[in-house]
Amino acid sequence: MKENVIKIQANNNEINFYSFIGEALLKTQMVEQALSHSITLKMNPTETKERADEFLKQNQSYTLGQAIKIGIKEELYNFLLQDELKAFLQHRNWLVHKVICGNEEDLNAGNIKEELFQKIKAISDKAESIQRLIEYDLIDFCSSKGKDMSETFALLKLQEEGIRIQK
Repeated sequence: MKENVIKIQANNNEINFYSFIGEALLKTQMVEQALSHSITLKMNPTETKERADEFLKQNQSYTLGQAIKIGIKEELYNFLLQDELKAFLQHRNWLVHKVICGNEEDLNAGNIKEELFQKIKAISDKAESIQRLIEYDLIDFCSSKGKDMSETFALLKLQEEGIRIQK
């Protein structure tokens, strides 16, 4: 590695770009975690907490694609949520594997286009929306198993309202 490399400080566009990517990746990981928990609960509704925790530990290593495949194979989600997850996987894959492809020249020049920012932000927003869908789906599932989810539902609604107020 060269020792005489001159480091150029990132400009505002580059800082925003890295921040948007970071936010989108974090929210995508939150979707992965929500799916892992959902798969665990739905596939082990009568297990002890200890056994469910073991199952969760195994599931947390699944990629988003693997988790979606399990959900579809085991018929854990309604068609609407399955379709949302499959479509989101395409966007997530673009973000992780192809965000640079086709944008190299702009990225190297530090001149990042607004369309790229909007596309990344849309992925972040969609991840947040899908996480909510998974949470509501879990509330419905637990309710169908006789659990009182009214307090959890109320907290989720409050949190959702807080997010809307902040935006």
